[in-house]
Amino acid sequence: MNVTAYIFSFLCSQDASRSFTIAGHLMPLCQRCTGLYAGMGLSFLWLLVTRNHKKGLPPRSIVYVNIVCLLVMPIFGFHLLDPGPAWRLWSGLVYGNAIVSLLLPAALVIYYEDRRSDYHTDSSTTSFWIFFAFLNSIPLWFPVQSVWFYCAVQLLMLVGLLCIVIGVSAVIISSIKNVCQISNFKRIEL
Repeated sequence: MNVTAYIFSFLCSQDASRSFTIAGHLMPLCQRCTGLYAGMGLSFLWLLVTRNHKKGLPPRSIVYVNIVCLLVMPIFGFHLLDPGPAWRLWSGLVYGNAIVSLLLPAALVIYYEDRRSDYHTDSSTTSFWIFFAFLNSIPLWFPVQSVWFYCAVQLLMLVGLLCIVIGVSAVIISSIKNVCQISNFKRIEL
């Protein structure tokens, strides 16, 4: 068992019959979880490259489409509808994107107490729609049969997991900081 498979064994059933095989290597996650963590990794990298993570919460149109993407997962995740591997991968990709697109900016708004370095513009919104279209096209050409692709997907899945750790850590640190400030304020009052 490789390290990636061990790390994700706590998060996925790792059903081999529902996992992709890329260049003769079985992916350490099922198709949906591969999409989920790769989608989170791609979205995290996109937010960092475009610096949209520093612009606060996304515009309403982006929030709404991400909420719809969150609602897609129960339909596919609970197998109410299961038309095959490409759809499993797609539902994971859009769900992972929604988590990162909503969680990371929200966590940073909490952490930085809404001190933005920039604001969303029409071009940042357009870049989201272009990225979202790319993300939705991935099931059409996945999986490419290459060892490099296999390694790249595993790396993206680890980046997606790292994004969640960063977001949750930012919220926890901010909460601890706020509790300490409140307790210091009460001490000063006494």
